[in-house]
Amino acid sequence: MRGVSAGDEIVEVLDDAGAVTGVAPRTRVWAENLWHRTAYVVVRSGYGAVLVHRRALTKTLEPGVWDLGFGGACEVGEDWAAAAARELFEEAGIRTPLRELGPYRWDGEDSREVGVLFETVSDGPFAHPPDEVATSRLVRLDELAAFCAGHRVLESALGLVLPHLR
Repeated sequence: MRGVSAGDEIVEVLDDAGAVTGVAPRTRVWAENLWHRTAYVVVRSGYGAVLVHRRALTKTLEPGVWDLGFGGACEVGEDWAAAAARELFEEAGIRTPLRELGPYRWDGEDSREVGVLFETVSDGPFAHPPDEVATSRLVRLDELAAFCAGHRVLESALGLVLPHLR
């Protein structure tokens, strides 16, 4: 929701089966680890490298941890493709065609999500807001496993993205 801080943003709350049961502020969703809808986009370069980024140190969840894509909570009533495109522009500064890779379900310690994974191709330039992304870089696919082994990477990104990249 434009003009509302991330913590005050209202998102849909889901039951264990993924059905919408109501809405709540994102701060409550985080605090109670409630199921919610998200969209996630992997950015590949023209030569197939993956754009990885280190989350800003000011992020509420997993500050300073590396991520393999861009995404976040869907706004109330927003479809997954629209949420993915919005998040991609907000976090990477690009508007590129998306290709749906498939649905996901993540039952994590800090976040419980039902969503859709997308992929896009772009060589930039990328523009990252400092409250979202500390730094980013392209990592060749044949170097991605070593990168992930040598850096603290979001567990959800490892579980959701890596299988699609292999």
